[in-house]
Amino acid sequence: MGLSLGTLQRRNGVACLVAGIVAACGSVPPISRIEDKARLDVPIAICRKPMAPGDLSDAGVARTDAYWGVALSNFRGFGGAMRPDDLDCVGEPLAGPAANLTAAPVTQDDLVLSSAEDGLSAVWLRSFRRSEDLAAGPLALVRVRPSEIDVYAIGRFQGSLRHSRFELAELGTSQMIVAHDEGCADVKVDVECDSALVFFVAAGGKLLAAATSPAQKIRYGNAKGLGRVQFRLTTDAPVLDGRTVRVHEKLQVRDSAQEDVRKAEGDRVFVLGADGRLVADQESLWSQVTAAPEK
Repeated sequence: MGLSLGTLQRRNGVACLVAGIVAACGSVPPISRIEDKARLDVPIAICRKPMAPGDLSDAGVARTDAYWGVALSNFRGFGGAMRPDDLDCVGEPLAGPAANLTAAPVTQDDLVLSSAEDGLSAVWLRSFRRSEDLAAGPLALVRVRPSEIDVYAIGRFQGSLRHSRFELAELGTSQMIVAHDEGCADVKVDVECDSALVFFVAAGGKLLAAATSPAQKIRYGNAKGLGRVQFRLTTDAPVLDGRTVRVHEKLQVRDSAQEDVRKAEGDRVFVLGADGRLVADQESLWSQVTAAPEK
């Protein structure tokens, strides 16, 4: 692949988000007064499933299949494969006809769970495979209660099978999940790779993939007068300040001795548009590298 150097510049900016509203659905099983009071402080669930005896451990932790059962209407138990036209708990197909996904028997290991101190959790159900290293499936915002398990918002995520992780955050009154698709984890020397940040915002019972920004990129190519070089983009952890999301990027161009021959850094920030998407104030620093089309 042939690459050339672009002009490297510094950038700065600001961004903001707006709050999401969550709608209710389904019947409500009996709940205690304590749980009823707790609902005043959280969104109303879009999907609920009563907790059966044995669904909770002695420590109050839900069994893995309880998460699958509340999020997916057609979940048949571990060992079976989900179909692309199977439905989630709000009646949406798990994948479109052009999704190019491979069904595989799901196991207890196909759940990725990240929980906040208040008990709210981000749950990724790896229902399908796109390749040996990529998985896809529903991503849900979930809370486990003594009597039931609630889903507040649901969307779709595709990322590294072994190296995707999730963080819960708040911007103003908006609930957000920051998905880290770490495709560059464990990358070997001289191998090109991509990692990404995907920002999901809960609104109207949906987890909207509001923006995607590169977290790390590595490419190799040739630069005039330098020979073979490495183009490397890295980022600091995203900073959430009030209603602002900021990503600080660093771009390095290294020669064959791994010495920096060019470098630049700057902030990339996002503003929520009227269509519910986060719009960047400028392109990533990576756009200043002229390259062949992305893989």
